[in-house]
Amino acid sequence: MPEPKETFAPNRVLLKAKYSLYSALIFFLFANPETSMVIQRLIGNTISLLTPGGSFTIYGLLVHTALFFLTMLGLMLLPSE
Repeated sequence: MPEPKETFAPNRVLLKAKYSLYSALIFFLFANPETSMVIQRLIGNTISLLTPGGSFTIYGLLVHTALFFLTMLGLMLLPSE
């Protein structure tokens, strides 16, 4: 028996748009060089997140990726309404 096709649901589209907007804002926050400097000050000199020129090291990229993942996971676990 063929599966029924999904009908267009505006509330699902709006929910996806909300998560897309959240993703863009959170990405902007974590990709911002100022945020990198703040996080570097918070963790100290144990891990170098930035090169002297201000770009990410591989550890900085991994730390910011992990923070982005955890933030997005937390947002998606919140109630959708």
